[in-house]
Amino acid sequence: MASVSRTIGLAALVAAAPGAARAETVLQGSYQAGVLGRVELSTEKERLVAYASGGGPCGFESRRPVLEGEFQGNVLVGQLTVCLLGASCPPVETLPILALYSPEERTLTAYVKPRAAGCQAPVVGSGGVMVLAPEGASPAEPVLGGSSSVARLRTEKRSPEAAKEALERGNRMLGLKDWSGSAAEFERSITHDDRNWVAFFGLGTAWLMRGQAPEAIEALNRARALNPREPSIHYNLACAYSRLGDRTQALGNLGQAVRLGFAIAEGAQDTELEKLLLSDPASFGKYVQLAQQAFNNYSKPSAGRRQQMGP
Repeated sequence: MASVSRTIGLAALVAAAPGAARAETVLQGSYQAGVLGRVELSTEKERLVAYASGGGPCGFESRRPVLEGEFQGNVLVGQLTVCLLGASCPPVETLPILALYSPEERTLTAYVKPRAAGCQAPVVGSGGVMVLAPEGASPAEPVLGGSSSVARLRTEKRSPEAAKEALERGNRMLGLKDWSGSAAEFERSITHDDRNWVAFFGLGTAWLMRGQAPEAIEALNRARALNPREPSIHYNLACAYSRLGDRTQALGNLGQAVRLGFAIAEGAQDTELEKLLLSDPASFGKYVQLAQQAFNNYSKPSAGRRQQMGP
């Protein structure tokens, strides 16, 4: 099996590591999300508050705080107030959330899951994903003009050379942090060769950096199906699940990555993944052990384990 360091363009993924970006732009003014309607954002230092503008799907009164939290890197850790649908559900619930900030698109993306089974927040996107975007901004266009799902991606006319060229362009764009452009090129590569795990891996990474964790998971699962022994795929899956607050999947994929020899320099680990797993006593000890093993793998690449290049 070829190592990641010898596979076309994957060195660029190191520069695009999840967690490398930081929320540097102050969020102010009118924003829009289906579950909240129009809200007014105010940020002071690292603290953000979103106030309802009146009306909206939940009919909240004007100036009611509906989203509050503090930025830790590019992650907003806070609470969201939503109305709920369901026969035995409370009319309103305040939920803890982790929201990922995309500096390029100035959006916040969060996974919204009511505590009680059978309850649903109205107008939340597929999979419970809420995207808070500047009012008047066009929604992110699906790359290549299609659905964001990778299920539609397949090769109709195989062309290894065209696939390679698109893959190289995608990795260059990924290194420049052009997430949308790189995603388009990775998709283009897949349309010429849908057996290349590197293209699906790059596509999943680009979507992860765009704040599209569910789509990232879908693409990374395609990469894993093609190359189940590549540690970086499992590590990026752990990062993606951490954006959804899924500790079980995040820890499981991290463990698999380390078992396969994943290596990373101390201090370069994904901050959102680390924050999630260190915040729960049940996963704290296991995460520390896995992280230390990954650091050891990095510092001793000749000790029988293959050194990895991963985010």
